[in-house]
Amino acid sequence: MGIANFVFRRAATYTWRRRIPTRIGCESLHLQVSLGTACPATARRLAGILTHESDEVFEAMALDGLSREAARQWLEQVVRDEMARIERRKRAQSDSRETGYARMNAEEDRAMGHALRLLARDGVSAELGDEEKQELVSEGVPKSSFERVEAYLSQAADEVLAPSVERKIQNGISAITGDALPSAHDFLDARTIYLRGRAAVYLNASQRRDPALAEALKVAEALEQGGSEPTTPVTQETEPAFDPAIAAIADRLTTKKIKLGRATEKTAYQIRNTAALLVEATGVTDIRRLKQSDIAFFCDVMSRLPPAYRKSPKEKLVPLADIIAAAPETSVKVGLSPATVNRNLGFVAQIVKHANAEGLPTQGSIDVKDLRESDMEDDQDKVPPFERSDIRKLFEGSIWSGCRSSARRTSPGALVIKDGLYWIPMIAAYTGARREEIAGLRRSDIINEDGVWAFEFTFTEVRRLKNLQSKRKVPIHEHLIELGFLKHIAKVETGRIFPELKRKSARANLGDHIHYNFRAMLDKQLGPTAREKRFHSFRHYVIDELRFKQRVEKLTRHHILGHLVDSTEDRIYGKRTPLPIMKEAVDALPRVF
Repeated sequence: MGIANFVFRRAATYTWRRRIPTRIGCESLHLQVSLGTACPATARRLAGILTHESDEVFEAMALDGLSREAARQWLEQVVRDEMARIERRKRAQSDSRETGYARMNAEEDRAMGHALRLLARDGVSAELGDEEKQELVSEGVPKSSFERVEAYLSQAADEVLAPSVERKIQNGISAITGDALPSAHDFLDARTIYLRGRAAVYLNASQRRDPALAEALKVAEALEQGGSEPTTPVTQETEPAFDPAIAAIADRLTTKKIKLGRATEKTAYQIRNTAALLVEATGVTDIRRLKQSDIAFFCDVMSRLPPAYRKSPKEKLVPLADIIAAAPETSVKVGLSPATVNRNLGFVAQIVKHANAEGLPTQGSIDVKDLRESDMEDDQDKVPPFERSDIRKLFEGSIWSGCRSSARRTSPGALVIKDGLYWIPMIAAYTGARREEIAGLRRSDIINEDGVWAFEFTFTEVRRLKNLQSKRKVPIHEHLIELGFLKHIAKVETGRIFPELKRKSARANLGDHIHYNFRAMLDKQLGPTAREKRFHSFRHYVIDELRFKQRVEKLTRHHILGHLVDSTEDRIYGKRTPLPIMKEAVDALPRVF
């Protein structure tokens, strides 16, 4: 590449170009803007600003239908504004030298110094309030300088949040301490020192001789030197075939997974969010610059974030470092759950694997295996199973015995409505299948093989399975047939057998449609004992019944539930348990009523 991400030399000047994410569906592949400069330093600065701004532009294209031409004009205006600011600064410096306005420059420096000092004390949310203004007055700062301090405060806050600066500080810590993996706490301390040192540079000579500021300046200079990035020589290199931005790779990965039926919109959303968190936490935007130490640092950040971070609208724009700093005071628990950490690491591994397949290698191999967290809680304790007594009590409820109306399913009455809310819990009690596996069943998924009626759980455009072994055939319990399930199927010519189930959003699940009434019924029938139990308890109930009550052979249980066969011999050379044998095991499950 050239001097910076997405920047290439075209004749005498530099050009910024970035691939448009595939999820936007734009006919053109790229968004390209001329930087109008032959200066590498200026081009590098403009590239950083455009890359950051383009994330917002792409969101506007995806959500608001912003056209490619309007997006290009947006970024061109950003370039013009920044170039104008650079020219104004150059003129001011020139005027100062030519007309002797040294005093004005000194005031500008002091204003920047005071702004940096406020940032060091209060963080990136610092502002020039009444109390701060009074402090400045007591230090001899004229009120006429307040506007200048406020302007520099905003500018400095934006600069300190830039990934390049954050990365510089992280590298600086490593250069000083020898620790390749600085913690988030160390980073915050170092950033404060960095800002204090920068403040000392801008403030007057007498203040620089202050011992505390002198030490801060010394460390800040070390941070600058330790964190400085090597200058990449300007070369005429070939642009990679794929956008190396981590966010773009995540976008391509999720698009592919959805197309192949291996991910839902919800999962795609989670992958993109993980990619964004990785970039924000590490400051690495280009996958080719990602190192193993970055992943370890990412884990450190996750261990310090409160579980509910950025759930509040007020927190959406708050930097991660500030959220981490405030976490001990604002959150009862600190650190994402092991399940969330491991899920995010799994998504990172997928992103890296996809990038490697596209010819975008990382800085050395990336291994997340040893960074995964062990969950001290037994998996079986997370979702307790239903007991036989629970099953009997639950299915005595009005959904199955008779309800008041379609709008009052949990109130007793004479009406039995045989829809998804009626059938899905029963199917779960007779198969152990997951809620979404059942909710997404199609007419073609009900088969008759060897004289046995069965469910065929497979990948579809509306339903994905958890893994490959989840693809399976499970006999239909005789009780379901007696209750008229096949007659229900006969009414459905094509498509899903529960067409009334609708997703509330692209990221929602089909089964969410029945959740409210099922949860209400569960609480009503089981009372306090239902507090920890939920729909997935059916699966644990069936497992326990097949294993301990019916003493069903292990391989047969695995084939019914869609579990991974743990024997290499059975997995590679063994046949699927015949449906008639599985039918005997399924029919042995106790009738729900």
